[in-house]
Order: sequence, then C-alpha cells, then structure tokens
Amino acid sequence: MKETDSIFENKEKLAESKLIILYLINKFNYSLSNSQLLKLLYDFEGFNYYLFQHLLSDLVEQKYILNYKQDEEWLYRITEEGKNILELTENVLPGIIKYKLDTIVQHSLKDIKNEITVTAEYIPENDNAYITKCKITESHKTLFEINIYCISQSQAKAIADNWKNNAIKLYPEFIELLTNENTK
Repeated sequence: MKETDSIFENKEKLAESKLIILYLINKFNYSLSNSQLLKLLYDFEGFNYYLFQHLLSDLVEQKYILNYKQDEEWLYRITEEGKNILELTENVLPGIIKYKLDTIVQHSLKDIKNEITVTAEYIPENDNAYITKCKITESHKTLFEINIYCISQSQAKAIADNWKNNAIKLYPEFIELLTNENTK
C-alpha cells in the first residue's frame, strides 16, 4: 500500500510542477527563453535543471506549450490548450504557491521584458577573411544587427570585443549617423 501511495504522490507532485510552469508562462504576454524560465523557477522549491527540462519537454509534447527557435535561442509560449488546462486545474495549486509565483513574476517582469542582449561573433570565410556579426536584441527581437567583413582574425576579434564592451554606446551613434540627412 505504501508503494502505491508513493507513486500517487510522485504523480501528483509532477502534475503540480507542470501546473506551476504553465501558470508562470501564462503570466507573461510574450515568449520566454529556456534560461529565463529556469532562472524564474530555480529558487522555487522542488525545481532543478533536469526536472525542469523534463517537465518542459512533456508540456511541449502535450501541446500545452509551443516552442520555437529564434536567433539561436529556444522560446516558449503557452498555447490555447495550455490555457484551457490551466483554467480547469488552476484551483489545484495552493494559494501560497500562486502567491510566490505572482511575487516572482512581479519582481522579474520589468527585468525580463527589458532584457537587452549584446552578441558578437566572428566566423571564418577563408584563411584570411572573417565575417564579424554584431547584434543587439531586446525581448527576443533584433534591434540592430551588422555584419562586417574583416581581413584578419585579429581585426575580427577586436571588432567583436569592442562591440561587446561598447554596444550600448555605439548603437545610438549608428542610429544618429544613419538618420542624419546632413552626413556627406
């Protein structure tokens, strides 16, 4: 009898954990990356990386969450089916858990929404040529991207490093240069 109770408790805990993920994703009106979701749930009781990945995979397989790849990053969004299941079962989640999740969302909403990512990489074209790709994204949308042809690896690396360290300052300068009609 004890073994049956333990199996039932484990299934109950897994179902609750899936509901927690659905509840959290539903609170955001935009897609979240795998790392953003994990960061939100990492300090939440009972979650670890492996459990989270397993549950997320199950939710995608059950079509409660849609996943897609954008700019080399997997993003997740709740589906209509997921919203329906959440609506039907949300009352199973204890109030204290909902309160904790709402607090996490409230504290993280601004940070996640305004998260700016600066990336730079250089890719060899041949022995003496590289393409340096510099990019700024915000909330998974590309704000600015430029590809620069470089004649050496050291030049490509210098541009990539400079972009990573100064993109927030350089971006407005690019916009100014590109929108200024008096530039000759």
